[in-house]
Amino acid sequence: MIELFRNYGFNAFAAASGGFNWYGFLIGSGMVICIIIAYFMAKKRGYYSDLVFDISICCIPCAIVGARLYYIIFDLIANPDANWTFKRIIGLEGGLSGLAIYGGLIGACLGSLIVLALQKRKKPYEKVTFMQMADLAFTVIILGQVIGRWGNFANQEAYGNEVLNTSLQWFPYAVHIDASHSVTGKAGWFQATFFYESMWNLIGFGLLMRFYNGKRKSFDGFVFSCYCIWYGLGRFFIEGLRTDSLWLIPGVIRVSQLVSAIIFLFGIIYITVHVYRARNAGKKPFLFVEESKLGDEYFGYEKSIFYRRTLKPAEEETAKEEKFDEVSDEDKYWEKGEDYEEESLTEKYFGSKTEDEGQNASGSNEKSESDDEKQH
Repeated sequence: MIELFRNYGFNAFAAASGGFNWYGFLIGSGMVICIIIAYFMAKKRGYYSDLVFDISICCIPCAIVGARLYYIIFDLIANPDANWTFKRIIGLEGGLSGLAIYGGLIGACLGSLIVLALQKRKKPYEKVTFMQMADLAFTVIILGQVIGRWGNFANQEAYGNEVLNTSLQWFPYAVHIDASHSVTGKAGWFQATFFYESMWNLIGFGLLMRFYNGKRKSFDGFVFSCYCIWYGLGRFFIEGLRTDSLWLIPGVIRVSQLVSAIIFLFGIIYITVHVYRARNAGKKPFLFVEESKLGDEYFGYEKSIFYRRTLKPAEEETAKEEKFDEVSDEDKYWEKGEDYEEESLTEKYFGSKTEDEGQNASGSNEKSESDDEKQH
């Protein structure tokens, strides 16, 4: 069934559209979805409105470059005779079929240094630390990995060992690979490691979303540490099943297994150090605390966004309502009905005094002229 979906879905559409790149489409779609989710998460958390866009603009290009360079470097280590021309490196030959997720993550972390440099002009309550960005970003990055792994399915790559037992030749345990994409040169069934990792990451996404958006909050870097633990653990074992791994020492150490072990240990150590430092400081560990109960007694609270939000001044009104002079009852002519007759002009009405003065002046002039005629 899954092969029919790929052959008559992915491949048929790709052929009809002149070689549609499902891998690139799924990777790009995953990025867009992650950016949208992260934007609303950042807004709810209280970060400045452009944070997610700053991260996207600075980190995504660095992630793509990092993923490509990581793959090329370790491919050359394992295969010194590999022919990596400039056109092939930039994807003009063969496309960008060699991208390594760990290289992308390292590149994104380096790109975050640019975002941190931009923080210097921000107000104290708007500044964001590396760990705060990491918590936000890696909560959704793992969802991008869920979606991106289906690009491997479309490309018939990132699969595991060959499955010869016919009773196990069914999806999702195994996936059918064409002869042109098979490591054996023959069509056959192989372990669907892309699917194993996709489902593992989907569960991890649910956990991280719970930790980040739930009612109980934790110290900066906790969610990122949980990502390292969860993804590192799953990737370590799944990588051991794959047939297309990058090797640090061929046949001995896989690069991704080594990196997975390192980030797994990092996550555990980072959380442990927080608890240890909290006890030494005579404070409570900032772990799964209701937001309404947060205070200085929790270690690391003073560096968190929850504290910095209290430093933000109250927003001043940017626009004031225009106030008009009240209209007197005498001037409300529209309320006096049809029988209302306009009163004679008096001095309080504009122009009335001028007209009276004009009439008096003309009368006095006529009188002076008549007196002059009598004298003559």
